[in-house]
Amino acid sequence: MGLVGTIIGTLGTAYLSGRAQQQQYEAQARQAEANAQLQAAEAENAMLNAQKANKNAEEAARVAAENVEHDRRNQQRYVSQQIARMGKSGVTPVMSLIEQSQDEIDYETNMRLNNYMQDVYKQFGVGTDYANQSQNHKWQEAVLNKNASDYRAAGKRAFWTNMLGGAFSLAGSLYSNKSSAAIESGTDTTSESGGIGGWATKPSTLTGTYRQPYGSKWNTR
Repeated sequence: MGLVGTIIGTLGTAYLSGRAQQQQYEAQARQAEANAQLQAAEAENAMLNAQKANKNAEEAARVAAENVEHDRRNQQRYVSQQIARMGKSGVTPVMSLIEQSQDEIDYETNMRLNNYMQDVYKQFGVGTDYANQSQNHKWQEAVLNKNASDYRAAGKRAFWTNMLGGAFSLAGSLYSNKSSAAIESGTDTTSESGGIGGWATKPSTLTGTYRQPYGSKWNTR
């Protein structure tokens, strides 16, 4: 395979592998974002329910106060009428009886108010529960959005890691091919005279003739 083919093959493989991993992370990021949107919708719905429950509780408290006050006035009116009848009939009402009647009115009023307020407290409790649910959904939404961001960052890292790996692999391959080409060109081969790298060797004897490098004249000792 030629140089161009080597470059295309190495970097192309790295690109495809990196993109495949990045797309997997991208799919996870989109899923996390979709779940985050669901959590956001749940949070908004829970907050609306909380506001509705609180509004109902406030209205119930207002109605309870009006009903209790209405009952208290009716009872006081009834006691006043009874005292007036006793006065017309010539009977002087005893002060202790009047005070007892007022105590009974106050007691019944407080009992009614307490019963009404139990329902009001329940409504406020429902509103608080919905508000807590909304906060929990918002927290989950934030976590999922953070996960989506992390997935995308991981996808980019995976892509560039593959591309850098491909570049290093290509550099190593080109260097290896260059070294092989240098060896094949005869840099380290033996010359025709039996020497290495174009240099002749001396005879094994101490006397005689030997050839100087690269075809120089014969000399004698």
